[in-house]
Amino acid sequence: MPGMREIKAKIKSLKGTKRITAAMKAVSAAKLRKAQADLFNVRPYAKVMKGIVEGLYLRENSAIHSIFKVRPVKRIELVVFSSDKGLCGAFNANIIRAVNNFAREKMESGIEISLTTVGNKASQFFSKYSDLKVRKEIRDIFRRIGLPLANEISEDLYLGYISEYFDEVYLVYNRFVNALTQEITFERILPLSVEIPEGTPIAEYTVGPDESVVEEAVKSYVSSIVLRALKESETSEHAARMTAMDNATKNTEDLIRKLTISFNKARQAAITKELIEITTAIEAMK
Repeated sequence: MPGMREIKAKIKSLKGTKRITAAMKAVSAAKLRKAQADLFNVRPYAKVMKGIVEGLYLRENSAIHSIFKVRPVKRIELVVFSSDKGLCGAFNANIIRAVNNFAREKMESGIEISLTTVGNKASQFFSKYSDLKVRKEIRDIFRRIGLPLANEISEDLYLGYISEYFDEVYLVYNRFVNALTQEITFERILPLSVEIPEGTPIAEYTVGPDESVVEEAVKSYVSSIVLRALKESETSEHAARMTAMDNATKNTEDLIRKLTISFNKARQAAITKELIEITTAIEAMK
């Protein structure tokens, strides 16, 4: 059994770790509240933009734009959203595992897979430890999550799709459900497919001679969906980190409690030993 000095040093170290994890949990909780509010504002915007483009799709001339044309799938682009930093539990590992499983299944069918990695963790893994082709890396996103970044990503995807460089585009991200639950989501955004339940009223749109309005609507749709995915991933990251730091704090408290018991046992054993030595010495002096 370690001596009292070693146990005391470990307890002191663990108390320092506990302060750090508790502080990180508090910071993540504060960031989660802000990110969650932003996400709940973005979701309706993305839903409205998708509804507008669906209305255009359901017009009599549904082939008005190449985004609506379904062609044979030869290459799929996966946009993988991850975090820039760690200490968020299985947040990044789950995404990486899901992407590998999806890619393996598609590649067995003869479909080529390429990646756009958003966030440092996905970029680091797929560029160093994976055979999947990384077409584009977007790093250091944490401080610039917003519409400009969404426009940058969506413009690249839009041009890649209409030029037929890839035939389908999926966003892969952690969808925020609540503080304890985040779901891995594969969302196909290109080509756009519409499933309208029977009896659902359909909005009618009239497009004038300038068809560029359709292109602008399509670009805004892609940008809004990418922005929502960014916000979903950001909110999920803060929730995952808060949960991970909460678990780390609890584990640290358990270790401190166990070490404190060991310290008390060691001290009791030392005191008992000293009493025996004193008693033995007194008996020897008689």
